[in-house]
Amino acid sequence: MKRIFVLLTFFVLTIACFGHNANAQNEGFFDIAGEISYGEECLQEWQIDAASSIASKLLLVAPENPYVCFFAGEVEFYEGNYQESLSFLKKALKSPGIAQKGKSFYDFVEKVYQTTGKFKEIKTEHFLFRYMEEKDAILVDYALNTLEKTYKAIGNDLNYFPKEPVLVEVFPDADSFCTISTLTKDEIETSGTVAICLFNRVIITSPRLQPRGYQWLDTLNHEYVHYVIMKKTYNRVPIWLHEGIAKYEEGRWMADKPPSLSVSYESLLAEAVEKDYFITFKQMHPSLAKLKKREDTALAFAEVFTVIEYLFNHGGYPVIANVLEDIRDGKPVEDAVSSAASVPFDTFEKNWLDDLKQKKLRRIYGIQVLPTKLKETSSSVDDVESVAEIEAKDARKYAILGDLLRHEGLHSAAIIEYEKAFNKAGIISPQIQNKLAMSYIMDTQYAKAEEILKTALAYYPEYTATYISLGELYQRKGEYEAAVDMLSRANHINPFNPVIHKNLAFLYDKLGRKEDAAVELKRLGLLAR
Repeated sequence: MKRIFVLLTFFVLTIACFGHNANAQNEGFFDIAGEISYGEECLQEWQIDAASSIASKLLLVAPENPYVCFFAGEVEFYEGNYQESLSFLKKALKSPGIAQKGKSFYDFVEKVYQTTGKFKEIKTEHFLFRYMEEKDAILVDYALNTLEKTYKAIGNDLNYFPKEPVLVEVFPDADSFCTISTLTKDEIETSGTVAICLFNRVIITSPRLQPRGYQWLDTLNHEYVHYVIMKKTYNRVPIWLHEGIAKYEEGRWMADKPPSLSVSYESLLAEAVEKDYFITFKQMHPSLAKLKKREDTALAFAEVFTVIEYLFNHGGYPVIANVLEDIRDGKPVEDAVSSAASVPFDTFEKNWLDDLKQKKLRRIYGIQVLPTKLKETSSSVDDVESVAEIEAKDARKYAILGDLLRHEGLHSAAIIEYEKAFNKAGIISPQIQNKLAMSYIMDTQYAKAEEILKTALAYYPEYTATYISLGELYQRKGEYEAAVDMLSRANHINPFNPVIHKNLAFLYDKLGRKEDAAVELKRLGLLAR
């Protein structure tokens, strides 16, 4: 599982909190309370430029008013200006009326700034990208290249191009991401949340925080879709529609990648149809991150993907864009979808579910949603870690024996033990399959290795080691272009594995692509540093 969107407004002061005192400072009958109220609405609707204009006007009229200062602090935070935000908030907290309710927001911003204050910033035409340079510098080129593709693709699909640079921040550890996301670590690991669109920005965790990384470039695209929807619709779209569009669109930065569900998601849907067990739109509110099981979160994602797929089949992206525009213009969500589908909303839901039940969905017994663990790990996953991920105890025992034999160079003997492990596991296990395939590669049984790895890849496309193993296989066979393709796909998931860059540098050199080889050696140097 991966990322999730949380619809959240934060620490907003109500008019009742300050109406009389604020109006006491009016100059020329300027309605400070009314302006702040309207400004808060703008923040909730993600119309940050409008809120910023209101804050500027208020500061000209009443720069010492504590409620004006608090509102200005909120606006600065939403704009990503942490120091300025804290400065205004600190000034506001001098008022006893604000100190009581506003201290929690000040503490929140200050805690976030403990991390973001160390960020390096790179500004492009459409994005403001922030990251921890000493840890995550290797992400920059990949991220900016993907984001620019995303900007164009999603803009064309949803008919919206943000005018202001979009703030994107990469959080370097679990604690800082828990703070900015306002989620607990348990909620993050249960739901698989590794990124969020919140507070007028795209927020992701570094792929360094998972043993093999995660599909973070798809995740960037996914969260950017949320950003566009928020801006385009004034934050009026319910979570099921939000997540459906974002899930359907998350691979759009790759022009040749049509929207599709992974095998594990398809299997969850097949099981849901078989058992008549679905996550309702109501259960998805206010956030998929609040569901109790990662399988339920994954099922919810799979469901809403197919809802958008069904809607798309009624007229493509113009239909989806029109639904968003109708919602923006005040039409209830159900009416907007009904208009697009030309049937009442209840009928739309029934027709979608009937269509889903007619699909020939594959039920794969034993396939799993891989767990999310937010912790900093080594640059590569060793045998001890990968064995620990194997659930069946007997399978683990044979895998350990296979590892011992493989390290001794006894590959034929290792194959026997890995085959036993695979049979004991009883399911597709990317851990065991990679071990088995690497033994076949070392034993020069390339055809068997390729068959095993392609099966593993089909079932677990997020498992980085499979791409690396295939890269090794094709490199040994002299199929350098195929090896480059596999390793490049591994890089989309975990650019922190030095083996990937080392092998890419070698392959590019073999192919006469000297500049590309130099780039990979530079990236290898960044990891070593």
